[in-house]
Amino acid sequence: MSVDVTVVGGGPVGVTTALLLAHRGFDVRVLELGTEVYDLPRAIVMDDEIQRVFQGIGLAEGLSEITTPLAGAEFVDTAGQRIIGVDLPADGDYPLGHAPSVTYYQPELEALLRAAAVDAGVDLRLGVEVMGVSQDDASVTATTTSGDQSSRWLVAADGASSPIRKSLGISFVDQGFDQDWLVLDARLRRPLASLSRLVQQICNPDRPTTYVTGHGPYRRWEFQLQAGETRNEMTEPKRVWQLLEPWIGPDDAELVRAVVYRFHATVADSMRHERVFLAGDAAHQMPPFLGQGLCSGIRDAANLAWKLELVATGVAGDRLLDTYGTERVPHAAGVVAHAVDTGRLIDELSGRAKSATALDAAYGGGRPFPTLDHGMRFGDHPAVGRQLPQPVVDGRPLDELIGAGFGVVTDSGELAMLAEAMWGGLATVITVPAGAVPFAVPEGGAAIVRPDRYVAAVAVGADALTAASAALIEQLDVPIGRYKKANE
Repeated sequence: MSVDVTVVGGGPVGVTTALLLAHRGFDVRVLELGTEVYDLPRAIVMDDEIQRVFQGIGLAEGLSEITTPLAGAEFVDTAGQRIIGVDLPADGDYPLGHAPSVTYYQPELEALLRAAAVDAGVDLRLGVEVMGVSQDDASVTATTTSGDQSSRWLVAADGASSPIRKSLGISFVDQGFDQDWLVLDARLRRPLASLSRLVQQICNPDRPTTYVTGHGPYRRWEFQLQAGETRNEMTEPKRVWQLLEPWIGPDDAELVRAVVYRFHATVADSMRHERVFLAGDAAHQMPPFLGQGLCSGIRDAANLAWKLELVATGVAGDRLLDTYGTERVPHAAGVVAHAVDTGRLIDELSGRAKSATALDAAYGGGRPFPTLDHGMRFGDHPAVGRQLPQPVVDGRPLDELIGAGFGVVTDSGELAMLAEAMWGGLATVITVPAGAVPFAVPEGGAAIVRPDRYVAAVAVGADALTAASAALIEQLDVPIGRYKKANE
């Protein structure tokens, strides 16, 4: 039976992709080789942008029950003294309406997402292996152990080794960072005041180490392997508890897992091949020092879902789908580079390497966190390419007022009327009090906001709004004449 979209891979990225599409009216099928939620933690941190994505599909309350806000992060020396760091207040007035970072236990997150997907009508098929993909001008077919599955589009969220990516001949661009680290997850038997409330990068010259305060009783340690150490040796229980001895012992905690990972830094050179799109680890892999692996995959899903909807409903042309890779490849590459610089900074502060730029690039603002610098955007206002702030307006979060599509947010009645005329039913126009949306909506101005909440343009005055609107509508490759001719 044909569906609109087939998603290959039932991990958090694949299921989130399916959820976002289902909420936009798509008939979606997920094909997953495993038969149960993976029962061990892998990803552990989620930022405010990703919490916002889940807010948009009604999961904010459920997510709050399985996450813990981070209290901050720091680089420390072997004595535990801070070198650099940041503390985060528990109840801050945060720009996106969510805590900057929260931790979670991945099996709980996956269970929440799968249950929500089934409730949303997603056809979740477990125990199904995808053996190949073929496509023509009208559809894409996945050949599986349960027969052929056809759809208009296919999203390959099938992991770092992605057979689909390999079969399509899409290459990875290596950013030159490969290190082996032992990752240990433990469940505390009781609260321990001796453990830091902050994430710590411990700059130990003998062995750089990372400590992460997980959700509830969960804690994580990551130890850099040294020359001559083997995977088997480092995962032996006796060796594991020797490494953990400065923090906990067997009486304090139960070991959940011990595994050696090779931290990679790679990005696919393309994320679209005709009707197939890559997402998550199939498209990019990075060291975990920023906790951005899963976050980057969810950004893929949020970027793609609204574009597929506009094309499927005939509002936009197929050319819009090319912007998926145009936008996501450089953004993901920037995040990977940030994570690599953080890893190099750990080595530098540990006295194990020398770098004249690592501190500024990773932590000092010399390279700010990547923005949306390519694709569907217009102009050079500093807010363009960044997430729109989400204050409460008239008692409701701004996202609820905008809805699931484009938005034009302005403090000017004149610009609001112009935006209605320019965008028609393509965008929701919201008038807010002056200063209500700092940074993105200047006095007498307007912000044009994409469905994924990135600011596409900022305009002050009627002429600027007209020019920005016309340019963005043109980028939609809109087949409906009245939009293409809006500025004629």
